[in-house]
Amino acid sequence: MSRNPAVFTSHHRIRFADLDPYKHMRTAMYSAYFVDHRMDALREQAGWDLRTLERLPFMTFVKRIEIAFLKPVAGDDAIVISSFVREFVGSEAHIECTMADNDGVVAATCLMVVAYVDKATHRAADWPEDVAALFFER
Repeated sequence: MSRNPAVFTSHHRIRFADLDPYKHMRTAMYSAYFVDHRMDALREQAGWDLRTLERLPFMTFVKRIEIAFLKPVAGDDAIVISSFVREFVGSEAHIECTMADNDGVVAATCLMVVAYVDKATHRAADWPEDVAALFFER
């Protein structure tokens, strides 16, 4: 049976504190926006707010993030970030993210790899099927 990934979308406006001296968003802020976006997705798609995350029998960690910078983002720009879990490979969730303006012009893309770690053993483990299912359309 084919499963369609659940796409999560969030809207943002670039703040003054996010800018470099050239009035473009600082490089480090791209990863912050992408990670915060995925944390919002955990809350919205899986129902995992911060209190719930503390009680889960596992932890998740961003293991790797690869960002392609395609177009500058400037102060006060409105952006839309969308993402979905492309696949689960063992202990890794491969997440595709896109940052675009309101007209759909892509400013950056990212591949985020998130590791699943069992709290009891402190070791990476495969994503359980019931947990992975939370990130697909029902």
